[in-house]
Amino acid sequence: MKISDSVQIFTRSTNRRLPTSLTDPEDELIETPDELELPIDVARRGQNLIIMAPIVGADASDISVTVNQDILFIHKGATPPPSRMDTYYTKECHWGPIAREVHLPLSVDADNIQAALKDGILTITLPIIKSTSRTKVIKIR
Repeated sequence: MKISDSVQIFTRSTNRRLPTSLTDPEDELIETPDELELPIDVARRGQNLIIMAPIVGADASDISVTVNQDILFIHKGATPPPSRMDTYYTKECHWGPIAREVHLPLSVDADNIQAALKDGILTITLPIIKSTSRTKVIKIR
């Protein structure tokens, strides 16, 4: 396999291109989309759904969590990179907004949801409630 083939595979798989020169500041990597999807884990512990997401480099004030019926929305606003660099040789970190829409597998008590950010991990605890059926059978008399 030629190097040019490897570059094309990298470009297709990552939506980025490699710079043609390491010294030309005008030759930058193509940015990823403006907003990425946040990776999450959804689990159950006792009578709670637990959602965990790595959100490194953000403060609690940068994150919003909203629930609407059976959908949970998590959004983190853009954060600036630690410092401005002259030239990037590798640029894989995403500093823009990141979000996730989660369809909840069980009914939850929206009034008692708790969220905490510790060591770069967002943990959302959603108390499970007994599901109320959305379908009601009406007996004909």
